[in-house]
Amino acid sequence: MADLETDLESFSDKPAATVEDTAAMLAQAPQYGIDLDQLEKPGGVVLTREENIGHAEGEKPFWHGLDVKLGDLLNPLLNDSERPMVLVSDDKAVYCNQALMQTLDIKNSKQIVGEPFLSFVDREDWTALTSNIGEMLTAFKKQRIRMKTAAGKVVPVEFQAIYLPDSTHFSFILVGGHPSKASKPFFNNLYDDLTGLPNFFLFEDRVQMAVNNENYKDARLPKDLIAVMAVSIENMDSFRKMHLEDFVFKKLANTLVLSLKKNYTVARGLKYPLWILMPDLANGYELDLELKKLRSLFKEGVSDNFTTHELHVNIGVSVFPNPARSAKKLIEQAIAALKAAQEREGSSIELFGK
Repeated sequence: MADLETDLESFSDKPAATVEDTAAMLAQAPQYGIDLDQLEKPGGVVLTREENIGHAEGEKPFWHGLDVKLGDLLNPLLNDSERPMVLVSDDKAVYCNQALMQTLDIKNSKQIVGEPFLSFVDREDWTALTSNIGEMLTAFKKQRIRMKTAAGKVVPVEFQAIYLPDSTHFSFILVGGHPSKASKPFFNNLYDDLTGLPNFFLFEDRVQMAVNNENYKDARLPKDLIAVMAVSIENMDSFRKMHLEDFVFKKLANTLVLSLKKNYTVARGLKYPLWILMPDLANGYELDLELKKLRSLFKEGVSDNFTTHELHVNIGVSVFPNPARSAKKLIEQAIAALKAAQEREGSSIELFGK
């Protein structure tokens, strides 16, 4: 208590501020941005204009002499970014950076700026974008959108959306992933963007797994057959000219997946457009039945709202365990059988070695 009493006594001994001291402090108030006229009003101290804050009379902030605007700094950063970016106001694109132009194979920004943004989006993704934009803006949800290039190709880009406060327009920025990631097939991207089918990398893995399953069976059990099929659609060029290529692939993918057994794999290929894996076949008779079903599915063709389009299809088939006993050989022999089938006229199914 003695120490506390001593402190209180020493505090009370200090002289109060004089009128002169108070006048000196008030004279310095503008230097600290205090508007003396506002002191007696509700709300208390109000800062004056930015250029007066913390500066003596006649002194201006360092940035007052610089001829630099924020936009001049940001525009080069946005334009040089490797991520595609587009600013959309209402339904029109009002800005796009170089990365987006390269992704869409556009030479001049005037080709996109001022145009409806949805005209650069694949028609089937219009609804996905327009219905999900609210959730993209509020919940930071990403949306994979297929963009149409100047040459008519489709490039998938995963976009995020950033809302721009605008009292007169609904404006936002779409920021995409790195363009190289959108245009190159990666091993960890195991499904085809167009059809949703497994891609060729995943197909190869499933063939290997099927072969492993048979090779490591109990020796007392009979080995089942595995059939690997390479499929070529010979009249795809005519569908391409009619802009029906994507439609045909999606229609075929849906038909094959729904019609074949659930343990079969239908996949998109690289050089050859479709691949089929049929594991667990009991014998050659079951394989023959499956090939007849496959032939009839392709013979039905592909129908749209107006007509049925005929398909010219060749199929090459290789079978485990005879003559192939490895996944690599199964695929190689299926390609060899397909080439033999293509040498014939019309559509045919060729078994390797037959």
